[in-house]
Amino acid sequence: MTGPATPQSRGSDRGDGGRPATATVMGLGLFGGGVGVAKHLASLGSRVTVTDLKNEADLAPSIEALRAAGVEPRYVLGRHDEADFTGTDLLIVNPAVPPGNPFVEAARRAGVRIDTEIGLFVRACPARTIGITGSAGKSTTSALTAACLSIHAERRGAGRVLFGGNIGRSLLEDLPSIAAGDTVVLELSSFQLHWLRQEGLRPGIGAITNIRPNHLDWHGTIDAYAADKAGIVPAAGGTLVALHADPVVRGIAERAPCRVVWTGAEGDGGGESGGRGEPRGDAVFWRGDTLLSRTDGAETPVLARSDVRILGGHAAWNVATAAAVCLAAGASPDAIRDGVRGFAGLAHRLCPIGTVRGVLCVDDSKATTPDAAAGALRAFDRPVLLLAGGYDKHLDPGPMVDAASGRARVVVCYGATGPSLAERFEAAGIPDVLRAATLVEAVDLAMAHAAEGDVLLLSPGHASWDQFTNYEARARAFADAVAAYR
Repeated sequence: MTGPATPQSRGSDRGDGGRPATATVMGLGLFGGGVGVAKHLASLGSRVTVTDLKNEADLAPSIEALRAAGVEPRYVLGRHDEADFTGTDLLIVNPAVPPGNPFVEAARRAGVRIDTEIGLFVRACPARTIGITGSAGKSTTSALTAACLSIHAERRGAGRVLFGGNIGRSLLEDLPSIAAGDTVVLELSSFQLHWLRQEGLRPGIGAITNIRPNHLDWHGTIDAYAADKAGIVPAAGGTLVALHADPVVRGIAERAPCRVVWTGAEGDGGGESGGRGEPRGDAVFWRGDTLLSRTDGAETPVLARSDVRILGGHAAWNVATAAAVCLAAGASPDAIRDGVRGFAGLAHRLCPIGTVRGVLCVDDSKATTPDAAAGALRAFDRPVLLLAGGYDKHLDPGPMVDAASGRARVVVCYGATGPSLAERFEAAGIPDVLRAATLVEAVDLAMAHAAEGDVLLLSPGHASWDQFTNYEARARAFADAVAAYR
């Protein structure tokens, strides 16, 4: 990524070489970012304070990871103290902290330098950086992009390909070994992009899979959400890969200062696209069962639908986006084709976890929006027993309710949104709508109504935070409940 020089904090309080003498990490979390940045700052010689509203028991895995690495920061848990924010040289904010947080604003007024884990990384990273975002599909698209580019790099003897960002461990640990000839693929959330775009940090190649309402409890409005997603757009000289059929993405791309490569399919967009409905200009798009790349009017086949192993109709768009990014990065069609053929998908994303009593059980716990759940429902041509519900992000469940009509034989609604969600499914005429307090109870109810040939699908359409630490913990609970029937 490129951007302005690192902002300066209070010079008299900084350690040797411009490194912060003291640093506060706001939000240790359980996904690895807080652990990674605490280890990184400790390696610089900073005196680190970690503060989190969760308690020690909740954060035990992250605390143990730091202890195992020989890092023992000062902990302030179960609360925040303003002095830790105003009396430090550097404040690292967890990207999920919403704008206007009073402790962050206090630090800002005190002149403290404010940054994020991903901001520290992209500012210091010497390698070419690719950023991928979207409301749905960004994890799969990013992982597939990294897989294809790794094959290309291995065959050409090029540098390494690293994958991180909003998924997996912090890449700050890899900084000392990353070289200018390497490539870093980053999955970036709207939260991360909110902070990155404030610093003007943009990738050389960016991609947007789609934009649908999400995280409105954090962003407030869809316009604010889309504005943060637009932080993925590269500066002049870069390349943006954009889904033409998505009107919000199309609007962002049409204002982009860089080259745009459209993704789409024959028939997408109707008359707006021109010709047969395919995107105009440079594009990577499906025509029938063939994925084509068009550059300066010349078309080249890349792969066939039969090469795609991942489930779901939306997989075609993820593959098209990944292929477009890889081509922009210089990969060959052969490397992309082999990468797609070898890619079976990611855990918790339409991932089959076994068959029990003739019922295929599918973990799609990462489907935290109604649109994502709708895509999962459309992936199956046999009766579905849907498990839906969870934390309320203030999103309209309409897309998943509509998709369930004619596809879901039974819907079991659970969690914080369970009661209101059940009413929406009942109003849509779903034959059997059941209510459960917990996910385990939801599995039991669904299995009581299951028949051989059905699909038991955990695709909640909501975040997990009402009952679980994260979507991975929710997936483990689902797998354990299913295992009880074996």
